[in-house]
Amino acid sequence: MKKLIASLLCVGGVLFGGGFKLNEHSLNSIALSSAYVAGANGADSSFYNPANMGFGKFSDKHELEISTTWIHVPAFDFTTDFTKIKNQIGRDQGTQIQCSVKPNASFWDRLAALAVCSGVALLGPSDISAGETSAKGHANPTNFVYPEVFYKSPTFWGGFNVGLAVTAPSGMTMDWDGRGGDFLDYSFIAMVEVNPSISFKVGNWLGIGVGGRIMYGQGDFNNSLYVPYTAKQQVGSAIIATSGTTAVDQVSSTNGVGFGYNVALSVKPLAFWTDSLTISATYRSPLHIDFKGELSAIATTGNKDNPLVKAQMDADLILSTDVPPVFQVGIAQRLGRFLIEAVYERNFWSYGNKFEFQYQNQRFSNISGSMVSYMGKTEEERAAYMQNMMSGADYDSVAIGRGWKDTNSYRVGVTMDVTQKLKAMASFAYDETPVPKDGFGIPDANGYMMGVGVRYSMFNDSLDVGAAYSMTLKDNRDSYIQSENGLGKLQLVNVSMACRF
Repeated sequence: MKKLIASLLCVGGVLFGGGFKLNEHSLNSIALSSAYVAGANGADSSFYNPANMGFGKFSDKHELEISTTWIHVPAFDFTTDFTKIKNQIGRDQGTQIQCSVKPNASFWDRLAALAVCSGVALLGPSDISAGETSAKGHANPTNFVYPEVFYKSPTFWGGFNVGLAVTAPSGMTMDWDGRGGDFLDYSFIAMVEVNPSISFKVGNWLGIGVGGRIMYGQGDFNNSLYVPYTAKQQVGSAIIATSGTTAVDQVSSTNGVGFGYNVALSVKPLAFWTDSLTISATYRSPLHIDFKGELSAIATTGNKDNPLVKAQMDADLILSTDVPPVFQVGIAQRLGRFLIEAVYERNFWSYGNKFEFQYQNQRFSNISGSMVSYMGKTEEERAAYMQNMMSGADYDSVAIGRGWKDTNSYRVGVTMDVTQKLKAMASFAYDETPVPKDGFGIPDANGYMMGVGVRYSMFNDSLDVGAAYSMTLKDNRDSYIQSENGLGKLQLVNVSMACRF
């Protein structure tokens, strides 16, 4: 059960980590599909490339940008094919019961054991049939609005700049209905990252930037899934063995803080002739978070309407996870009115321990079911039996993040100076999924992103306003969650305002 709950707590991270990952925060990054490293400028360079904070025609000014983004995932119907996934999330394998007599038991002990086994036989068939191998589900629409703030100082002390970014690196709310969506019945997660940074510019050809990462995460979940288990109990000379899956309905809440760093480098190799070419590299470090919270779960073995065993467990949670590192290289070239940038991105999803979970102060209560008389006479004895059952659970079968691979992303963006005041942007990106085809991810498919945007400058460049739109498409026809409404979609709509003073 412990890795089971860890899996559920991490579903939110998986959704944007392996499926709809949010690299895009500011207006420019959304319009350019994050093809925004070497060409990053303005207040949001404090996040995307702090080494660039000292470059550009506004390097002598304070710059502040306030950005608001709306995330939208349309409603869709789907079929969950439980046979296509390696682990057993959401799949009922039924329950098998066997009763045998202890070897070398005496005649009278054997008779007593046979009586016990006769009583076990009255509980029901020895094989309570497994549930369906596929099931229908419905995902209600997702709508989420969040603000973000970026700031960059003017250059001081002959080449220094400082910056600050407050972003939402991942977050989501999901509400699924139907048997096919029980394991994501309701999930909410919000992540907020604060990035202070500082840079130093050497002449007009080299910029170096470093920064800190402070990330806070909070999640609330209400989910159901099935955990494989095996358990044995000896009653006199009778040995009762049960196996199959336990249906677990859980509600949990958790939060935590993690720390990391980022470094950046920008070079203008032709600075002695022109500043039209910029080559940049950035690295965001891994970030470890210990989430702490509370769990309340109800576990049912056998038929839910007439369970063999049913119990409630309440416990304190500690969930440790690692946010993987990211490396980017960008090349930006200006050609007249156009700025063209290409970005290669490497996400190290194989890094670190995905989901390490501990629970403390576990408490069992309301233990019932047709097998309760074989679990002990007192509540304490039955709680000890439940503890023993937990030790027989196959946690690996419901683990999330096993076998994930490092991935590549390829991004291309174009910015056009339509007039001196108006800029237009367009982009395309390809984002690999880290999730193997028989693994868990929402959805476990590669992504194709397209973005557009405009930015308009007013009042002698002291104020910019603009808007951006992007759409990410996911083809999950080979996934075990198969949409019946075409490609999976994530849409971002952004409006931003930036001021200089």
